[in-house]
Amino acid sequence: MVAFFLTPFCDEIFYSVLGRFHLKSGNISPKATIMDLYGTTTVTAVIDLPAHFNALIEHLPLRHPYTANGLIKKHTLYPFYSAFLPPKRASLVLESMKGDIGHSVHGRLGIMASSISTDKTLKYCGKCFEEDRIRWGEPYWHRVHQVSGVYICPTHRIPLCRSRFLPLNRHEFISAAREDCQQDMRENNGNTEELFIQDAPSAWDNAVSKITILLEDDELSTKYRMLVDNVDKLLNSSYPNRPMEWFANHYVARLKEIGLANVHGHVRQVEFRREFLNYYGEPFLEVMQSSVSDREDNWLNAIVRKHRKTFHPIRHLLLMQFLGISLDDLFVKEPVYQPFGSSPWLCLNPAADHYQQPVVEDLSIRYDSKIKSPIGTFSCSCGFVYARKGPDTEADDKYRSGRIKALGVVWEHKLSELLKEDLSLREIARRLHVDVNTVKKYADLAQQTRLTKSPAVPDDLRERRRQAWIELMRQNEQKSRTKLRHMNKALYTWLYRNDKSWLIEHSPKPKRVITTNSRVDWGKRDEEILALVRTEVTRILTSEDKPERISISRIGKRIGYLSLLEKRLNKMPQTKFYLVSVKETVEDFQLRRIKWAIREIEREGQDLQWWRIVRKAGIRGEAAEKIRLYHEGENTLGR
Repeated sequence: MVAFFLTPFCDEIFYSVLGRFHLKSGNISPKATIMDLYGTTTVTAVIDLPAHFNALIEHLPLRHPYTANGLIKKHTLYPFYSAFLPPKRASLVLESMKGDIGHSVHGRLGIMASSISTDKTLKYCGKCFEEDRIRWGEPYWHRVHQVSGVYICPTHRIPLCRSRFLPLNRHEFISAAREDCQQDMRENNGNTEELFIQDAPSAWDNAVSKITILLEDDELSTKYRMLVDNVDKLLNSSYPNRPMEWFANHYVARLKEIGLANVHGHVRQVEFRREFLNYYGEPFLEVMQSSVSDREDNWLNAIVRKHRKTFHPIRHLLLMQFLGISLDDLFVKEPVYQPFGSSPWLCLNPAADHYQQPVVEDLSIRYDSKIKSPIGTFSCSCGFVYARKGPDTEADDKYRSGRIKALGVVWEHKLSELLKEDLSLREIARRLHVDVNTVKKYADLAQQTRLTKSPAVPDDLRERRRQAWIELMRQNEQKSRTKLRHMNKALYTWLYRNDKSWLIEHSPKPKRVITTNSRVDWGKRDEEILALVRTEVTRILTSEDKPERISISRIGKRIGYLSLLEKRLNKMPQTKFYLVSVKETVEDFQLRRIKWAIREIEREGQDLQWWRIVRKAGIRGEAAEKIRLYHEGENTLGR
């Protein structure tokens, strides 16, 4: 047990705390400090994700205020790397850091397999060093400065420096004060026996130089600062861990809203990639180690699909910023596609008392493949039905009625009242928000109804007919109005002619049939499939492995669209033309195998003998003899 322990500073990475402790402990050997803190000498100095916190807690002074969870979450990079992990894996990583299996942490987080590499040296901000020295009496290593992709200080907005101090061994914790001391020695041209990094600029140094030039663009500078601020927020917030598909659902829902995916969730990958590259620019993405290739399996395509693997937090932050999603919304709100906002919606019936009030709860959405937008149909209880194109992008969009599909009985009743007030048709049209022709049409219908209305019907007869209709509905609760009409045509006809408004009001409501527009844009699909086919053909032709024959069935299987190529190839003329031009006959394929066999034998340094070539190529019998004659005629082996 140690006699004292240091209080960690704000945003101080735990490696720095141990570096300061070693400096103040008076220990000469780093292993002596490790033995004091952990009770063993095998603990290594890890900057980003150290382990053995349970052992450390046991060796701290009595009545200390620290917990393993608290130190890990406030003074390591665990909150950053675990933010996008599913709950079970995040918990497993946390337990590994608390225990003595720290060697598994980076693998479980996916850092080892990630294409985003990490710089092993410490980084710092010169102004932070100065302010820390004034405020605390000594500088320290800040946690946010050690995150991959962070090249500027989020506080001072200046490029970070890469520490030139080289630790002597992997058990040593280097205090920031020693880096500061070495700074002073270099400024005074002093000599020191410590070891420094004197090699050529590292990849991190080159990245800092590139990002400094790129950030001269004010727009890109703003985007990058937002990214760094989100990194800082991830480190200092405690968001709940979500299942892997949670984030993909969020991204796809937003892509639907901005028109880069249809209502069924199919992402327009080509347009998506183009817009993403336009937003950041390839040079910036290259510095962030997140370039997007033309390959179908690039990280940007994969991150919006059903997740089977985790992605580096930087790539999540790049995508959510492009989509305009905040961290709070990403982790807290349910990923729901709402191109017209949430229920209830506004009723736009000017004749209703609830005009422009949120009372509509019936909304059906379909996808229009021609305009590539969702179409929403809003049905109010007053009978008013309207539709409009989405998604809503402005606050005033919710007041657009688009196309009116039904006016309803409330609107018709209001029209009747206005007609009795001896108003002009133009004034009535203005009040009801329709054109004059619509007013004329419904006024004529009302007039015809009055002219054809039958003489007054005795109340007792009307009541008997109503009760008969209600009884018919009670006995056939699942029947529609049309089926009820056929079951008692005489009753229905009488009510329709003599009590129509009551009949409509007391009949089963028509069931809304939601149809799915499944029409395919074959021109667009032709371009998408052609790109996949070209890529696959190129892979086959450039592969160094044993050749495979280029055929429609093989290409279809490789790209996952065999049925489409077999049954709908005539609908994709560009793809069909390309496949016909590149597919190989048996003879073509055998010739390519021979050429491959010749290259392989030459590479192995063996003699070019015909028996060896055909055996390598896997060609036998008459085919081998036929090709031999062809090659001898063309002098293939002599060239």
